[in-house]
Amino acid sequence: MSKYRSCKFYGYVKVDLRSTSPRRWSWSVRRDGSDVVVFSSDAPFAHAEDAWSAGNKILSALEDGSLVDPHRILTEVD
Repeated sequence: MSKYRSCKFYGYVKVDLRSTSPRRWSWSVRRDGSDVVVFSSDAPFAHAEDAWSAGNKILSALEDGSLVDPHRILTEVD
């Protein structure tokens, strides 16, 4: 029997345009219900789809608990 593990993090990915010429995109993972940035990309992406894909990988890792939310470390104890 496998134990059901609940989602460890609730958030969303936001992709922003950093510069217009040349067009460069960045992603950030934010908490649901607030605009607090938990993680963001350091390097710009040439395409919005690439930024979205990279951001979703981080979001998935946060949701399943394999990546720790730095704000959670400071404010919560498991």
